[in-house]
This record gives sequence, C-alpha cells and structure tokens, in this order.
Amino acid sequence: MFSKGLESATNYLNKYGKDNEEVTGLIHGGFVDAALTQMKGGLSLNYNQAMSSHLAKLNEGMENLKTGNQLKLMGTEGRIARQLIGKQGTEQRRGIRVTGEQQRLGIRETGYQDRMGVRERTQAQKNLRADARGAIRRSGARFFG
Repeated sequence: MFSKGLESATNYLNKYGKDNEEVTGLIHGGFVDAALTQMKGGLSLNYNQAMSSHLAKLNEGMENLKTGNQLKLMGTEGRIARQLIGKQGTEQRRGIRVTGEQQRLGIRETGYQDRMGVRERTQAQKNLRADARGAIRRSGARFFG
C-alpha cells in the first residue's frame, strides 16, 4: 500500500508538478512526512520490542525466583512434617504403653475384687446354710416337743 501510494504521488508530481511549485511542495512535503512517519514507526517498533523483551526477561526472573522460593518452602514444610510425624509416633507409642499399663492395673484390680467377692459370697452362702440347718433343727425340736 505504501509503495502504491508512493507511485501515485510520483506520477502526480510528474504530470502536474513541472511548472507548479505548490504541487511540487505538496508532494515533496508528503514524501518527507511519510519518511519521518516511517522513521518514527521504526523507532517506536524497536523501542516496543526492546521493552517487551526486557519485561519478559524480568518476568522470567521473577517466576524463577518465585519457583525457587516455593521449592524452598516445600522442602522446609516437608522437614517440619517429618519431625512432627516422628514426634506424633513417639507420643502414640508412649500413649499405647501407658494405656496398656493402665489396662493391666485395671485387670489386676478387677481380679482382686472378684476374688474378694467370691470369698464374701462363699462365706455368705456358708452362713445361710448354717442358719438354715439351725432353723431346721429348731423347728424339728419344737415339732417333736
């Protein structure tokens, strides 16, 4: 499109500009303006590409830094978790040991109470039998008079 426009302006200049300073000045001004616009556009494009490249490098650096920091944090969290799990296991083993000791004490106490209860029940049964024998003997004595 630029080339077609340049060609059209050149043809116009050749046809009408030989004896007309205004047409010649107008076309020359247009050429200079187009050249300046191209130069500014090129500079702007180069600047934008350079800045985009620089910003991409900065962003890449920040992403790498963020990834590195996340990896460090994950490693630290892993070490902390491993330590906590170790402590938790130690506490669970200690709790199991204490629970077992308490259960053994409870079983021993229950057995002791059961033995005491058996002894008391046995004694109570003997007493009841003795009372029953005595009652039977006395009633027979009254019956036979």
